[in-house]
Amino acid sequence: MRKIFLAVALCLVFLPVFGTAAIIPDPCEHPRLVMKAGEEATVREAIAKGGMAKEAYSYIKTFSDNLLTTPPCERVMTGRRLLHVSREVLKRVFYLSTMYRLDGKQEYLDRAAEEMLTVCRFTDWNPSHFLDVAEMTMAISLGYDWLYSELTEDQRSEISQAILDKGLRPSDGQWFLTSNNNWNQVCNAGMVCGALAIWEDASDEARAIVRRSLESNPISLASYSREGCYPEGYSYWEYGTSFQIMLISVLESAFGSDLGLMDGQEGFYNSSKFMSMMSTPAHRVFSFFDVSRKQIFQSMQAWMATRTGDPSVLYPELAFFRDKGFTMGDTDRLLPIFLISCSKVDFNAIKAPSYNTYHCSGLEPLFMYRRGWDSTDDTYFGVKGGRAADNHGHIDAGSFVFESDGICWAADLGSQDYNSLESRGVNLWSAAQESQRWDVFRIGAESHNILTVKDKRPVVDVRIPFREVWEKKSRKGVWMPMTAFYGGDLDSCYRKVWLDKKDDLNVEDFFIGGDSKQNLIWKMCTEAEARILGPAAIELKKDGKTRVLRIHTKHYASPRIWPTSPRHEYDADNPGTCLVGFEIKNVLPHEKVKVKVSLEK
Repeated sequence: MRKIFLAVALCLVFLPVFGTAAIIPDPCEHPRLVMKAGEEATVREAIAKGGMAKEAYSYIKTFSDNLLTTPPCERVMTGRRLLHVSREVLKRVFYLSTMYRLDGKQEYLDRAAEEMLTVCRFTDWNPSHFLDVAEMTMAISLGYDWLYSELTEDQRSEISQAILDKGLRPSDGQWFLTSNNNWNQVCNAGMVCGALAIWEDASDEARAIVRRSLESNPISLASYSREGCYPEGYSYWEYGTSFQIMLISVLESAFGSDLGLMDGQEGFYNSSKFMSMMSTPAHRVFSFFDVSRKQIFQSMQAWMATRTGDPSVLYPELAFFRDKGFTMGDTDRLLPIFLISCSKVDFNAIKAPSYNTYHCSGLEPLFMYRRGWDSTDDTYFGVKGGRAADNHGHIDAGSFVFESDGICWAADLGSQDYNSLESRGVNLWSAAQESQRWDVFRIGAESHNILTVKDKRPVVDVRIPFREVWEKKSRKGVWMPMTAFYGGDLDSCYRKVWLDKKDDLNVEDFFIGGDSKQNLIWKMCTEAEARILGPAAIELKKDGKTRVLRIHTKHYASPRIWPTSPRHEYDADNPGTCLVGFEIKNVLPHEKVKVKVSLEK
């Protein structure tokens, strides 16, 4: 009896440690992924009220109607990827299934079944690039689950077997299971969708995959800082976080809870605030790392608003929608999640955020400021620390962006299409110090708004923190210790970047030279036309607006303007931009130098 009592006591003690991941119940009946039977009525009510729900429904319906006379996708590779096909299939099947559940028209069902069966007959879903498999598995699983009762027994058998053989089984031992980036989120979401969809046909394997994902997925969730910063930037927040939301949603709909997955994950939910600050008043983006410069409609902020109780995170999305509509990125294929979330959001009551600054620690320290929320002419300012060798990283620690009066005075060029580089043999995915990745113009040091030692590559495997953060009206910005960034080429270095009370940009660099005489280069990428005014000033002009870059230093500094034209045959063009700055020549060994730059109206 005593032994039994001790065993029970130990189970109770350790249950919180193991969480519910060790106990995977059977899921509810089909449809069990995201929207269960009967929940269509709430969505229809939201559509009937008009507004954003009706807009999203119309978008999905128009696309679905156009598909009715479109042939199914084919297995066509782009380089080493099938991903573009997987994403198109996910969009097609999710949209068609949504329309069938809302409208009940047979043509939507027939077209979705045709798409699924065609894909199930592919030789494989390209497991060598497992994102392709993950998205394809999610696509087929959503259609299978949502249309389950309407599919024939033969159709169900063929689709279920394909999910098992071409989706779930190839996931064994894949590297995403131990990664801390978007691959973990996307692939685990796809595998859990597949497991839940075919539970009745392979319950032991399905249960093992759900358990495995509950153990694996928190590795990527740990990447969000406590303040919510997503280290891979704007576009990858859209990607990774959208699929994280899919994972949470399917667990909750199938089991009634997320099985403890999101316990203590406040950073994930705080990332909605991070994203509300990542787009600029003029609909650009703080485009650090492999990120596009153009804002898109972030539909998953609606889901976030329902979970955080802060609908203000949708305010910049509504402003963007008024100007651009449903201009979305790759995750427009998940727009039905937005449609479902619309039934829980009062869009007429959404007010502007109460904050104007945001900063975070974590893997990629960030500071962002915007003067207001209602004018495209408002000032926007962002500064970044962090490390180049992180996933999708650029050599941009200490870099900044600055927008005012609708003009991007200080820009980050963002990403270049991966296939355009890979198809030319560029070793894009090594983060070693001598990797060819850092030679790509948009990725390396040359295009970013930083100080460099001439002809020397900064150290890619050091992490630059913020030492101080300022959030007062008179000074908004950060102080960063930069010495490690230069790998011994400088004895010491720090950088201060801030906006003053007039919202003018100021950058101050203090450094001590290294063991030998050196030349240093200060650069800023801009969308303005540039003209040297004299020995310490460069005029920037665009759309009738003018600012002057002024150089303040006792040391000799020579103003320069450089083109942003391709340096290699594989580099992309960068039209409408140039680099401005100066060269600090003949810094003596261990000499102390202070340089301040201001960008003034």
